[in-house]
Amino acid sequence: MKEFKNPISAFDTIPKLLEAILNVITIIAVPIIVLFLILAGFQYVTARGNPEGIKSANRSLLYGIIGGVIIAGATAIRVIIQSVVGEF
Repeated sequence: MKEFKNPISAFDTIPKLLEAILNVITIIAVPIIVLFLILAGFQYVTARGNPEGIKSANRSLLYGIIGGVIIAGATAIRVIIQSVVGEF
């Protein structure tokens, strides 16, 4: 029989595990955010004054910015919590 190995044994503590998960999410999310911003710019150019096209471009830009703020906020919150907990 094969032995089952614990996949998270590389992480000694829960904060290290959560940091690794946040790093993976950040690595995946940043290119998606950049693509949304590029898509919004492309939609603005191809809208040619069409209100529906501009509305779609505005929505893409808004979602890209919100995604960036969420990722930056999550990273900032992690750093703040680590520094506060590290003081104890």
